[in-house]
Amino acid sequence: MTAVSPWVSISPERVTVNGHPLTVEGEGRGLLSGVYRKFVGDYPKFYKMDTLSKVGFLAAELLLQAVGHCSDEDSHRAVILFGRSGSVCSDRLFQQTIAAPDGFFPSPSLFVYTLPNIVTGEIAIRHHYHGETAFYLLSRRDEQLMRQTVEASLLDPDTRSVLSGWVDCQDEDHFEAYLTLTSKQQNFQIMEEIKLELKKQIIEVLNLEDLKPEDIGDDEPLFGEGLGLDSIDALELIVMIEKNYGIKLKNPADGKEVFRSVSTMAAFVSGRGARNEERGARNEE
Repeated sequence: MTAVSPWVSISPERVTVNGHPLTVEGEGRGLLSGVYRKFVGDYPKFYKMDTLSKVGFLAAELLLQAVGHCSDEDSHRAVILFGRSGSVCSDRLFQQTIAAPDGFFPSPSLFVYTLPNIVTGEIAIRHHYHGETAFYLLSRRDEQLMRQTVEASLLDPDTRSVLSGWVDCQDEDHFEAYLTLTSKQQNFQIMEEIKLELKKQIIEVLNLEDLKPEDIGDDEPLFGEGLGLDSIDALELIVMIEKNYGIKLKNPADGKEVFRSVSTMAAFVSGRGARNEERGARNEE
């Protein structure tokens, strides 16, 4: 399977670009300042940002540096981020400025960051992007839903690429980011490769010798009407995904949606594949 590339990961202890750790001094907020001074350094507004925006901004900077080129199409790039905690870090700090009746001094500089989508604006303004910007709050890091959201954005005829990923901040010293860049052409090629790969595996694992990959429609139902698979076949598919992609289906209730069609399986594998690549890089450090 072809991996979406490049990618950047930031945690309080380490920064990784395409699987290669960067040498940066400090941890937590100190690490963020170190990354800015060493790899950016020309955007003083960074010091006014809240922690969520700093993390997302730095991850985007490193990601775009890894790409190493710019084009006229970049202005049509979308920025779509996901997280669990939203702007809670800034919310708490702002609440402190209005908590006491005799010390009611709302801070405009804090208030502006009490919306999590501000981080997408910071990235778009910095790089003059005019595409979609959005920040989605999720209860957990749902790779399949994130991938589907990015794919939906790429359906827009004006969107040429999407800078996307997970950015979350619990407080000023506890945060995480994983960003990647997906082009419309790249996304199409990757998904076509994965779907063909899955069709071949389904035929082999389930002994569907009378079928060829082209006989299975991308959106054709795999169970019931369509390919007509049953519950035993479902167990075989779960084992197949774990064996071939290292992905465990933790919640069996999700299986109905994941195995609805080859397209939904491909979206699931693609999103989890990027996450596994990140985990593998961390394990090597």
